[in-house]
Amino acid sequence: MKWEQDARDIVDSIPIHDIIKNLIIIWAEKLARQNNSEMVTMKEMMQTRDDYFEHFGPEKIAKIQATREEGKSDTELDPEIGLNKDPALYTIELCHSRFFGCDRDLINVRELGPKIKQKMEELKITEILADKSAEVLMPHSTFTVSISGCSNICTASESKEVGIHGTAKPVVTDEECIQCESCVKTCLDRVVSLQDGQPVINEDYCKVCGDCIRVCPTGTLAAAEKGCRIMVGGTFGRFAQYGRELYKITDTDTIFPILEACVDLIKKEWSDRHEDHFNFVINRTGINPIFEHLKNVGKL
Repeated sequence: MKWEQDARDIVDSIPIHDIIKNLIIIWAEKLARQNNSEMVTMKEMMQTRDDYFEHFGPEKIAKIQATREEGKSDTELDPEIGLNKDPALYTIELCHSRFFGCDRDLINVRELGPKIKQKMEELKITEILADKSAEVLMPHSTFTVSISGCSNICTASESKEVGIHGTAKPVVTDEECIQCESCVKTCLDRVVSLQDGQPVINEDYCKVCGDCIRVCPTGTLAAAEKGCRIMVGGTFGRFAQYGRELYKITDTDTIFPILEACVDLIKKEWSDRHEDHFNFVINRTGINPIFEHLKNVGKL
């Protein structure tokens, strides 16, 4: 959206962290849309100032200060910062694999993050959430897509609106087992055992983490399938709840129609009369609408 220069100068001069500054930008643009304006003017900025001062109070605002890393660009320092530095009501979380890689990686979080950002921009989730918001925007107003490279889930993706982590389904091959028990010892879920000289996996309880495959020295255990687990509707804090599993293992391309389905649910089900949350929406509708969307677009 276009801005009057005076209004933009005010935003640029505010001595606060970029996360809050970006939310102020989005709020001002929402007010402009409500005023049927294609440009943010001083009128919207004055209203934005009053809204935020009323919420925070001048003393608290005065304590919010910005500090920035020097010498390297945000993306060079941390690709997650580059994904989240623009005004947006979505956050993309990447596990620590984003810095240096990890020997447990089953999906590449550095490659997947920008693709998800592009999809979220195409879906215009920021404008949708802003226009439906009944209160001033805060960090908890954002929709989080959390990505971890493996089943250790360092980003706690099971407690986010959309959670993704890498998975690998083990299969026993024809390669001879030397009965070293590496697979048995490494399985944190205790679902691997040796029977008649071969590993046996209890598939009902296997978390498809791929650890047994990673430590097998002979190739007796291999990956029958690699992909990711996808969950939706998780949250933490007062209403803490694990997300509902859509897929235990699927390809990463499935993520994008799922995001489409999630945004479609927000459009149809999100309340604009009181503070709402995607977790509440999923609890009201269940996950069937997501699978209906996948069916309609030929992904199911």
